[in-house]
Amino acid sequence: MPALSTHPGVGAVAIWTSADRPGLGDQLPGRVIQQELLARLPGWRMSMFATDGWRRSTVADGGLVAEPLRDRTPAELADAATLTVICSGDPVALELATRLDATHPVVPFAVPEVPGGLAARAAVVVTGPNPGLLLDRVVDRDTLPARVAQLRQLGELPDGDYEVGDGGVELPQNLVFEDRLAFLFGARAVVTDDEHVAAACAWLGVDCRRPDGTAFEFAPVADLKAQLDRVAELAEHTLADRGGDLATRTSVLAEENHALRQAHWHLRRRMLVERQRLAEPLAQAWEERDAAVAEAAEVRADNAELTRRNEELTARLAFAEQELARWQDTKLVRWTRPLRDAYGKARG
Repeated sequence: MPALSTHPGVGAVAIWTSADRPGLGDQLPGRVIQQELLARLPGWRMSMFATDGWRRSTVADGGLVAEPLRDRTPAELADAATLTVICSGDPVALELATRLDATHPVVPFAVPEVPGGLAARAAVVVTGPNPGLLLDRVVDRDTLPARVAQLRQLGELPDGDYEVGDGGVELPQNLVFEDRLAFLFGARAVVTDDEHVAAACAWLGVDCRRPDGTAFEFAPVADLKAQLDRVAELAEHTLADRGGDLATRTSVLAEENHALRQAHWHLRRRMLVERQRLAEPLAQAWEERDAAVAEAAEVRADNAELTRRNEELTARLAFAEQELARWQDTKLVRWTRPLRDAYGKARG
């Protein structure tokens, strides 16, 4: 759950992500960094950005609001934040970061390849453990079993044990972030070459290996926490050097943002409960539909059998009538008819 604010907001951190893309690695780092820095910088504003942002929102973002970087100039981006953290490997974002004011601190965080120009002007370059190892403040682990059950009811997960990747089920891209974590949580094992998926599995306690069978190795989580502490200290020192405030950020705005974060958090939990209420009757309706379909198929089979028997009896009757007509048309029957008629009258 988002950290509670203990004092009026005095600073802002811009987090550049690739949340406008559906990959788990696009959605994961920014969320972790946001919540971890909020815990270290209570009351600060954490603004999420992406190259196209909400102009290219996906189902996977789960309603996460990321402002489009394309809509801002380098000067506007630098003026709007105390510090900028970049956890996106998007070339557009990386190039734009090199054009920010030289006095504005920029921190590439777990970026696979940091361009030389950006590394040269970065205040800190974080290349430590994958942020996926620290999901405690992003996802409520206790809700994952319920999500697994709901995904099964909705037909997104198979019944019983399953494996993800390497011949098993594939991790879908059309599920929200938390549901994809639940997808991994319910798996017996995961095979992937995606480090972000592997880090999430490490946090979930799910066995995860590369396609060649080797295990992933990650640095201690304490190293990641130390890097986040370092970024938070840099933000505080930068704000202090600027006089302790930003012209565009007031304590009122910070408290409003905190209230919105709290409301958003509670809304997501309520959505989970409401989806459970929807999933149960929906699953029951599907079971009733399946039973009705099976019953209709059985009735159709019975009708087909009755039709076959009726056609068989009709054919046998037609054959018997044809044989009777042939017999009645024989000379023996025709020539003996007067005698039979007379015999019948005599007996009558």
